[in-house]
Amino acid sequence: MSNISTMSNTIFEQRDSVEVSTGRLGHIRLKQENYNNEVAIITIHPDDIPQLIEQLQTACVEAQAIRAARVAEK
Repeated sequence: MSNISTMSNTIFEQRDSVEVSTGRLGHIRLKQENYNNEVAIITIHPDDIPQLIEQLQTACVEAQAIRAARVAEK
């Protein structure tokens, strides 16, 4: 039995930071900053949040299925 351990190659994806805040006019703000310090800000009316959450949940299920299929291909 060998005492040498084999290390696996793992790829870690870059995840940009996301900040959620409330704007001074009562809107919801999503701010994303990437590794190049580029900033994107999305302002959402509070009345639209429930529909947005529903759409995000649907997209999340689809994205997880895509990622699972990619892992299965390897």
